[in-house]
Amino acid sequence: MPITLDTSMPESLYPLAWLIDTWHGEGAVHRPGDADAPDRRIEQQLVCTAREDGTLGWRSTIHEIDDPAPLPPTSAFTRDDDTEPALSGTGERSLLMREDGIWTVGDPLPGQDMAAARAASPGDPAGFLSYALEAHFERRDGADESWSGEVRGPRVQLALGTPGAPAQVSATRMFGYVSGRLMWLWEQRLPQSAQESDASTMAPYLSVELTRA
Repeated sequence: MPITLDTSMPESLYPLAWLIDTWHGEGAVHRPGDADAPDRRIEQQLVCTAREDGTLGWRSTIHEIDDPAPLPPTSAFTRDDDTEPALSGTGERSLLMREDGIWTVGDPLPGQDMAAARAASPGDPAGFLSYALEAHFERRDGADESWSGEVRGPRVQLALGTPGAPAQVSATRMFGYVSGRLMWLWEQRLPQSAQESDASTMAPYLSVELTRA
């Protein structure tokens, strides 16, 4: 699905034009480090708006549903031991997370061929530039986090530093706009007690697939 660029929005938001809209969809929640907590279905409503100051407003509401988790394309939840069908739940809804945020697009990252990107035809991946990206999130549970990363075409990567050791990543978020759908994955660093010497220390937390409302 082509991206329609609203030229009335601040030019600083052009790299995120594909994200600005109201979205809804479902996915799965997984709790890293808790082997006894089954994956569960979630539903998300996401509103991304262009703000007059040139930043993007983010409002996310996620409910957890007492039902087995689906497996959207972004899912990394399937495991070798998933041989038994999951038992159905009650369908009861509970608020998992409410989050407000502000995203700020920075300058193009260094080392890119700016002339070639400007000469590329519309839609040509050669025309994509990587821009620095900062996102600040505040959640209802009191969490207050600043993430950093980049946006390149219809893809976003964000990382969160560990308090006291900012060079160590404690969580990542990855977003992609694919065939008119917004798919994203949030991973968190496993607790030290749950890590295995031969395994990655990052594990999925949320995996969601959204469509425009």
